[in-house]
Amino acid sequence: MKSTPSSVSSQNLISNDSAAGMIAEPLRALRRALTREDGFALYIAVVKTPSQRNELIKLLQEAVPMFRLQVVTIRPQTTDILDEIVQQLGEKISDPIMLVGIENVLSYESTNHPIFHALNLRRPDWPRFIKQPVVFWVPEHLLGLISRAVPDFLDWRSDTLHFPDLDPTQVQMLYSSNWKMGMDTQMPVGARIERVKELESRIASDEHSRDPIIISSVANWLNELGVHLNLLGRILEAHDCFKKAVSFFALIGDKRSQSASTDNLGDTYRFMGDLKTAMQYYERALETSREISDKHIEGTILGNIGVVFREQGSTAKAIEFFEQQLRISREIIDRRGEANAIEGLALVSSDVGDWPNSLKSHNRALQIYREISDRRNEGNVLNNLAIVYKNMGEMHRALELYEERLKIAREIGDRRGEGNSLGNLANAYNRLGDSHKAIELFEQHLNIAKETGDRLAEGHTLGNLGIAYKNLGDMRKAAECFEQSIKTSREFGDRRGEAHALWSYALLFKSLNNRAKAIDCAEAALKDFEYFKDPRAILIREELERWRGEK
Repeated sequence: MKSTPSSVSSQNLISNDSAAGMIAEPLRALRRALTREDGFALYIAVVKTPSQRNELIKLLQEAVPMFRLQVVTIRPQTTDILDEIVQQLGEKISDPIMLVGIENVLSYESTNHPIFHALNLRRPDWPRFIKQPVVFWVPEHLLGLISRAVPDFLDWRSDTLHFPDLDPTQVQMLYSSNWKMGMDTQMPVGARIERVKELESRIASDEHSRDPIIISSVANWLNELGVHLNLLGRILEAHDCFKKAVSFFALIGDKRSQSASTDNLGDTYRFMGDLKTAMQYYERALETSREISDKHIEGTILGNIGVVFREQGSTAKAIEFFEQQLRISREIIDRRGEANAIEGLALVSSDVGDWPNSLKSHNRALQIYREISDRRNEGNVLNNLAIVYKNMGEMHRALELYEERLKIAREIGDRRGEGNSLGNLANAYNRLGDSHKAIELFEQHLNIAKETGDRLAEGHTLGNLGIAYKNLGDMRKAAECFEQSIKTSREFGDRRGEAHALWSYALLFKSLNNRAKAIDCAEAALKDFEYFKDPRAILIREELERWRGEK
């Protein structure tokens, strides 16, 4: 789903990016009220249109799985709303009531309508007949009339909640299902952040419930929250969410969701550089997916295991798992999975310097992503193709592809992709010797990383900025960047990023003839690189031996 551009909306409509917060806060207040009340209570919800109201009720129902919201529609012939509720629900008044349709009865001129007399006169009867909260949805243009006509009845109200003037698409942007449970990177950052707040609020209220329905909802909310936090770069928090989701799904016996969340948990360890633990979770998820014969999840996990082997330098094993993913994806006609596997094989070819096969596979994956209109992955392949051309020495072709990837990221609103593209462009300019241009682009990437909460990218970009300033001879600024990069990486738990920044800092100290500091930083970097079994450890160990032997 794509949100409607503000240019086609009325002048009174707020922007899509701020819509999320404007809707979410009164919805959260209403959810909290419904879960807190024990008996009759009256809430007035003020909206512009019936279509907005209907979307808001759907969102509210998603947020309160412990209830089945009972909608009572006031009909044109209604003269007593309490009688209408009793008539429509009878003995089944067991959950909160959504009272809608007052606009079917009243207009500006309805000053003496019988419905008003019944509301005022029967005010004491409502708590006797109704033991549940009632949300009275009132169009904004009728609020003044109702307030003047039934002041006694409105004395019951616990709160009045106002919802802004919104296009239905602006309300729908809060439905996570429209954004593939948060996985669609086109989801606006503002909506994603508000969704995080909403999910955190729901989970805090319901995570201790013993009701299987609520446990299932909380587990799904935790998994979705983890996806959002991952995309916002808050990996440690995402890890905690996925870990809880796995245990909740296991509690209710939902093995399919348990397998998917275990796979997600593996991703967080991989992002943090703990490949050994990531592999353990991937293998556990793979076992569960095979137990329930879910080929789609199995294929995804096989690809993730291939990624781990590739990052460990185990080329043959990586190829084995990518080929298994490719075979399953073609068997179940999963085009995206097929393209992911081909792209994995392309990256392995790049790792061993087999540029012809790498280019061939990248281009095949690119073709599939374009056929299925997966623009985010299209951009990722363009980025990987650029890296191949850069390694082949064709820097101008690499720059063209980086620019193309940047254009796609901006077109689809992928801020993280935009930031990564700027960072890659900056690295290319740095390699070409244009450190001034590189710094300009790195600064743009850093701003986007901070805006989107992507601490991983923030730490890496600070390290790259330090290298660019060092190339310009600005050692003070370079040192500041390296220190910030180390600090950010440590706070985030990015041990690999910390290792790179420490080594860069060691080289800076060595260039300044501060051998003691250089050795300290290099020793710390070596410890991390050895932990990951990174080939750089050999180089650093040799350099350390040389430095220690100097007088």
